[in-house]
Parts: sequence; C-alpha cells; structure tokens
Amino acid sequence: MRPVMSALCLAFLSVATACSEATPTGVASPLVGEWTSPRENLQPNGTLTRDLVISGTGEFTYRTNMYGIYGGGSPATLAAYTQTSGTYTIDGDKLVLTANRIATWDSFYGATSPERVEQVNQIVFDQARFNIVGWILTLDYVSYPADAPEPTRLAFVRLGLD
Repeated sequence: MRPVMSALCLAFLSVATACSEATPTGVASPLVGEWTSPRENLQPNGTLTRDLVISGTGEFTYRTNMYGIYGGGSPATLAAYTQTSGTYTIDGDKLVLTANRIATWDSFYGATSPERVEQVNQIVFDQARFNIVGWILTLDYVSYPADAPEPTRLAFVRLGLD
C-alpha cells in the first residue's frame, strides 16, 4: 500500500507542479510583435503616435509620442512621451495589460529635463478585447473621459512585415 500511496503522491505533485507553472503568455499568440497607430492630429497643435510592443515572454510596452504640441516647435520634433510597461495575459479575445511602470517626459520642462518614473499596478485598456485581421490589430476597450465609461477603439498596424 505504501508504494502505491507514494506513487499517487508523486503523480499528484507532478501534475500540480506542471499546472502551477506559468508558461510565457504570448509565445504562440498572433499579438506578439510590434504595432503602431496612424499619426493623429491634436488640437490646437501637434500630432500623436502610439506604439505597442507585445513580447513572447508576457511583457508589453505601450508608448505615446507627441510632436509639435508647443508653439514654435518643429512638427517633427518629439515634444513629450509616456511609456507604460508591464505584463499581459490573454484569454480568448480578452487582453489584460497590467502596467508596473510608467515613464513620462515633457520638453515643456526643458530638452534635458529628466524622465519621471512611477512604479504602478494598474490596468491599461480596461476590459480590452482584440481582433487581428491581416496586419491590423483592433483593440476595443472602455475609457473614462469625464469620469463616464465610453466604448473606445484603437487600431494598430503590425510593423516589420515585408
């Protein structure tokens, strides 16, 4: 009886250990790669681009770049950015991006002003669902302009495909 119990315990531990080990989140996901959004015009001045990098190891980086937002600045010169990084999980078409770091920089404080870094624990793109058709990634999520939930859609184009 003792060898049978030992074998059962060993089998249970093997299964429990295998189930508890997290596999890299995006290894086989079509989300893995680099994505960029079309340039958006800002009011009253400037433009905005968004870049999203999804790694095969369960990490992401999301960056917004603003150009020419201050009067007298070149429309091609980076004026400010926000870079958010953290981890992600995928469940079907649901995408959960959990930020652990946000870095910001703004030329308003001088071209050599330091980057401001915060350690955070927050969701990016609340209730996000994704769809990929060809080279286009669409994220549907809930944003909160003026503190009211608003369905929001972002589209990205995959980079690096020839």
